[in-house]
Amino acid sequence: MEPDVVVVGGGAVGVTAAYELARRGLRTVLLERGELGGGCSSGNAGLVCPSHSHPLATPAALREGLRSLARRDGVLGLRLRPATAAWLARFVAACREERAERGAAAIRSVSVASLELHAELAALGTGFERRGIVSVFETEARLAAGRAEADRLGLRARPLSAVEARALEPGLGGAVAGAVYFPDEAHLEPLGYVRALARAAAAAGAELRAGVEVRALRARPGGIAVEAGGATLRPRTVVLAAGAWSARLARGLGVFLPLTGGKGYHVDLAPAPGDPALPLLLQEARTAVTPLPGRLRLAGTLEVAGLDLSVHRGRVEAIRRAAARVLGHGGREVLDVWAGLRPCTPDGLPVIGSPDGLPALVLATGHAMKGLSLAPVTARLVAELAAGEAPSHDLTPFAPGRFRRLPRR
Repeated sequence: MEPDVVVVGGGAVGVTAAYELARRGLRTVLLERGELGGGCSSGNAGLVCPSHSHPLATPAALREGLRSLARRDGVLGLRLRPATAAWLARFVAACREERAERGAAAIRSVSVASLELHAELAALGTGFERRGIVSVFETEARLAAGRAEADRLGLRARPLSAVEARALEPGLGGAVAGAVYFPDEAHLEPLGYVRALARAAAAAGAELRAGVEVRALRARPGGIAVEAGGATLRPRTVVLAAGAWSARLARGLGVFLPLTGGKGYHVDLAPAPGDPALPLLLQEARTAVTPLPGRLRLAGTLEVAGLDLSVHRGRVEAIRRAAARVLGHGGREVLDVWAGLRPCTPDGLPVIGSPDGLPALVLATGHAMKGLSLAPVTARLVAELAAGEAPSHDLTPFAPGRFRRLPRR
């Protein structure tokens, strides 16, 4: 019997979508070319933080990206390559203040909803911990700007002086001007989340097939054919949640997605006495510090890299230096160094919904650094669309049709 829905991609978004679809009684098959959660999801910082909702495309990001052309260890790297030239042109066009503010409001709206869904999913054993997140600032100017922004967000927030920040989090030992504490936010272990949702999806009736690569998506009368593992599936609906590789598969259906890989890194350090007990966002360095079971994760930087997965040591060292500057520790045993490709759209907003004229395809990709954070709400929206229900959030900001091909010269 053919499935009702095929989900392509076994990261946080894909497995959560499979869970939501199976809960609705839809025959669901998930296909993942590697291991479940083995891609970008496993390397995530693990933060669930509506306070951090700015899209990638902002005037500040553009300034930082332009500076990165002259150095290789900046927090945002833009590389002028033929494969990313068109994406960069769209990115530059999207880096306008009013557009960035609209994008941030749209992401924040679904982020708040996703935080509450994460709290509900905690019963599945996701490792969800709601102890708050601390945004840390090294300079007075950035601290003042951060406090002003926190006042505008409409989220519970507590401004902290340097003394108050260290009292709340004694792990802060270096250059700190102050902080803002968001007590309602949370964190979790990313791979643990994916595995918990995979177990729940299977228990709900979904079939999860790892190590099965989808070769192509082809249009057929009345729907889409999925060519994978030497067989062809003909579901009623296909959910494309394949991260940075989604654009290639969508192309076979004539769907244009200007996605590129945004290479991010993490460095996992061996735990030590005095490590932070709360997750930290080091704002100047754009680095997250997350206490996870058996390790301290430092995650950050983003390099527009296409599908290049090579590890640049300069960026790894930049993350370590930033953490050492704020936490006040030096050399530590490194347990793991990881690089992965976040799926990035040029305007920095995810793509959620069906392309015009192709209701059998539901796109769920382009979440950049927010894939784990937005997985529950994205999955809920995907399931609503696949079941023919009205979406619970306005999908206009995330519509696939907002992108049009650039004319060729």
